[in-house]
Formats: sequence, structure tokens, C-alpha cells
Amino acid sequence: MIIPMVKYTFLVYHHEYVNFLANLRDMGMVHIVEKKGAVSDDIRDQMQYIAKVEKALRQLRKLNPDAEIPKSTKNIELGKALYEEFDEIESSLEHQRQQLVALQKEFNEVEPWGYFTSENIKQLANNGIAVHFYTAASRQYNPEWETQYALSEINNIGGYVYFVIFANSDEEINIQAEEVRMHDKSLQLLEQQKKSIEENITTSLERIDEMSKQHFGEIENYYHSLLESLAYDKTLLNTSSEANDKLKILEGWLPTEKEGILEEQLNSQGIVYLAQKPTKEDSVPVLLKNNKFASKFEVIGELYALPKYGELDLTPFYAPFYMLFFGFCLGDAGYGILMSIVALFAHRKVSKELKPILMLVFYLGLATILFGLIGGTFFGISLYDVGFSFYSDLQLMLKANNTNINNVLFYSSIALGGIQIMFGMVLKAINECKVFGWKLALGTIGWIFLIIGLITIYGLKTQAVLPEATLNILQYVVLGIGGFMILVLNNLTRNPLINIGAGLWDTYNMVTGMLGDLLSYIRLFAVGISSAILGFVFNSLALSVSGSIIGVFFMIIILIVGHSINIFMSSLGAFVHPMRLIFVEFYKNAGFSGGGKKYNPFRKIVQ
Repeated sequence: MIIPMVKYTFLVYHHEYVNFLANLRDMGMVHIVEKKGAVSDDIRDQMQYIAKVEKALRQLRKLNPDAEIPKSTKNIELGKALYEEFDEIESSLEHQRQQLVALQKEFNEVEPWGYFTSENIKQLANNGIAVHFYTAASRQYNPEWETQYALSEINNIGGYVYFVIFANSDEEINIQAEEVRMHDKSLQLLEQQKKSIEENITTSLERIDEMSKQHFGEIENYYHSLLESLAYDKTLLNTSSEANDKLKILEGWLPTEKEGILEEQLNSQGIVYLAQKPTKEDSVPVLLKNNKFASKFEVIGELYALPKYGELDLTPFYAPFYMLFFGFCLGDAGYGILMSIVALFAHRKVSKELKPILMLVFYLGLATILFGLIGGTFFGISLYDVGFSFYSDLQLMLKANNTNINNVLFYSSIALGGIQIMFGMVLKAINECKVFGWKLALGTIGWIFLIIGLITIYGLKTQAVLPEATLNILQYVVLGIGGFMILVLNNLTRNPLINIGAGLWDTYNMVTGMLGDLLSYIRLFAVGISSAILGFVFNSLALSVSGSIIGVFFMIIILIVGHSINIFMSSLGAFVHPMRLIFVEFYKNAGFSGGGKKYNPFRKIVQ
């Protein structure tokens, strides 16, 4: 559900404003209303700098993702100094890596010529002897050149001959080879420079690694202090001044459940304030509050959009569906058990922020176990073929009804889709009644009545519960009432003729769209069956090499690597495809509009 909000306007004497903001930040409950376009150049600079610090934290965390973060000191200056050192090291590393690339290029050019010094060449030149460096393809190299000139072959690498010719300074050399201009630096000097840069890079990387292990907390604390400072400056920017700057006015949103706490503090400080209920024109922040189960799925919804303030929070309604859809897609009891165990074990080790994510993984693991048992798959092994009595009896029962478990799962995916679509339409009707009133919800109610009515009559016909003539009359009644609500009563605030036109267009969209929506749910079966087939393939491949002791070793390697790949790929598909069904099919049929802004109170971050 979405927590109701109340809008507060604070009127504060300018001498008391600094203390007021400090107290407001300590309470950490009020979401400050931002003025349109209220972003100064200073704020932009701060945001860019904070983004750089955040990037540095991500880099440091990536080096040691499993390391326990040591307790940090509250010395912000230390954190700032450490970050600036890190930033300087990073800049230096970038420069050194560029130097190393350029040096490596020079090294590769000089290396085939071996060790020499430019001083030797200069000494020969002073004595009237010029040294010419040449390269030629092996097939173009002419041995007769050795008799014509004072030639010395240096190297023969990669199909090329590297050689030098010693000649008098005025002597002309006429050969079909490419003369090379030699570098002033010798190979020995390049090796020394290359080694020096590599040592500097190693030292810098060791220092960064040390920071990630021992000083991550200090830099993170500095980052939080920057966020606090930014929030404070933005609050000042969103403050209005009246009465020749003597009066400061600030607006903010507060959850209604915390009104008493805030007003008690304001009254004790003698702050003048005004509380108002939100209007339709207000951009109200959204704070979700759900039960322990549904709250774990809020992170899924936030990947798309938060609900708009005033509409239904769909989190508790899509949470069970997402859990079932994930289990349907992954569909292996062994994988589900592994997921659940890992999630429970890691839940004790991770930070408070990550615990809800791991509980979500645990719930998804339970759904995977359920559908793995239904589908009869355990680490790629078909339980229907193993010989368990339960699965043997179930297989015989399905065969007697001219079907099998794959057909059952196929039609189950469509049935689940139909249930979710209808459930979404019911929620849409409730949401329309809540936001716009019942007069604008009759069209949606008409569709629900029509679809459920026709499905019910079809079921009664197949079971022959009532005479067919009676059912035909009921069918016409359902079509008449449903059609009248869809075509004429879809919006009681408009002209009936406009309603008919809008109703016909809505009918076209509903008929074509619902069929496509329903077929989209077949992906649940397709992803699930592909996961099972891939697991079976890895098992077959492993068994095919298990004929000896060495074969058993390779069999274990194939099983571990193969099922690891399958778990990763199938889990990714099981995560994405149900999300697509929720965000597209379910949200559309539920009339979800979204666009809510997350409740983010002005609060103290550095403790």
C-alpha cells in the first residue's frame, strides 16, 4: 500500500533557520518539495563530484566484494584525503598505462635489433662510418648483398630479415630493402623504463587494494557527508524568502503516521507551520508499506516505476504471480533447493540492505522447488523416468487421459496468464473507482462481467448442468448487459454517442490485445522446458565419458560446469521473462500509470 502523505509549510524567522534545518535533518522524516528548475551551477558541480566519489567506491568494492567493511572513523577529513589520494593514483595509473603502451610499441620496434647504444653509432659516424638499418622479407633478401657491402644480419623473425650495413658516410647503397630510422633509445634503456613503470603500476595497484580492504569505510563516510551537504544546499535552494529575507518558507511532505512526532518537535521549537492534504496538482512522493512477503518484491517494481500517489500499489498483487512465474521458468527442484540453501546461508552474512534481496531469492527458490516437483525435474533428471511410484502413477493417469506432463504445463501457463489478466482487470476497476469514481469504471466492470459470464456459461454447457435453451438466454443477457456497459456506460460524464465510438475502439483493442497478451504467457512453458532440456543434455554428456576413473573425474567437471552455466542462463531468463509479463501484460490490464517519485526525507546520513 501507499502511505498517505500530508504537506507541511514551515515559516521560520531567518535567525532560527539554521537550527531549524539541523533539527529537521536530525528527525529525518520530511521530504523537501523541490522548486522547478531550482538547480544551480554549484549544485551541479557537487553532483558531478559526488558521482566521481561514488564511482571510486564501486571500484574499491569490486576489488574485494566479499570483504568485511572495517568500522570507519568519523574523521571526514581523513576520508577526503583518502579519496583524493585514490583519485590521484587513478589519474597517475591512466597516465602510466598510456606511457607503457607507447613504450611497448618502441620496445617492439627496437627488440629485433638487439642491444646497442646510440653512442656507439655516433662514435662510428665520427670516424666516417655510417650504420644503415634495413628490413626485408625473407623471400626478397638477396645473399649477394653480403658480398657487395659490409653487411651483418642481426635477426630473422616472423618472415623478415633484420640487418645492418656499414658504409662510408658518402657511399651510396642500392638494394631492394626498407631502411629503418633507428630510435635514440637503446633496448637496455627501454627495458629499464618499462620495468620502472610496471613497478610503479604494481605499487599503485597494491595501494588501491589496501584502501579497499582497510579504508573503504572512511571513503564511504566521506561520500555520505557529501550527500548530506548536497541535501542541505538543495534545501536552502528550495527555501523561499519573504519580508525582506526576514522570513524563510519551506515546504515538505510527511507520512501521516508521523504527524504527531513532527508537530511535537515543531511546537517545542515555536515553529509556525501549516498542514494540508495533497491535491490533484501536487507531486506527492511515494512511500510503500507492505507485509513481510510482498515488501521483498518492491525492488522488482522499482525497476520499472513506482505507482503514482493515489493509485493502487500493485506490489502485493503481482508478488505471488512473479514468484510462481519464476518457478515455472526455472522449474528444477534441485536448482530451487540450491538457491534456497545459498540464500538462507548468505542471509546471515550480508548487510542489512541486502537481506531483503536474499529473502526474495529464497522465496523464488521455493517456487522453483514446487514447479520442479510438478514438472518432475531434479538437476536435469526426469523424475518420471526414474521409477518413483508417485510419478509412475501420475504418468499412467495422464496417459489414460491422452496427455502428458508437458501438455499440462503448456495449458497451465496459458491458464495462469488468463487468471492474471482477469485479476488485473478487476484491480483496474477498483483503481478507477478509487481515483476517478464509479462513473468512469463501468466500462471496465462491463468487460469483467462479459468475460467471466461467457466463460461460466461455456463451462455450464460443457457439463450440461442446465438446459441449452436456458443457457442461450443467459448468454444473450450477459452479452446485452456487458455490451451496454462497454458501449454506452463506459463514461457517464460524456455524451452517449461519444461513448459508443470510444466503446467500439476499446472493443477492437480488447479483442486483439487480449489474445496477444494471453499467448505471451506461453513463454513460461518455453523457458521452463528449455532449462530442463539443457540440464538433461549436460547429464547425458557427463554420463558418456564416465567409463573409467579419469572419465568419472571429467564427468564431475562437466556436471559442475554444465549445471552452473544452466543455472545462470536459466535464472536470468526466469528473472527477465516474468518481469516482462508483469510490466507489460499485467500492468496494462490493471491500468497502471506509474510515474511516482520515491519518498526521500531530508535526513542525517553520517552517524
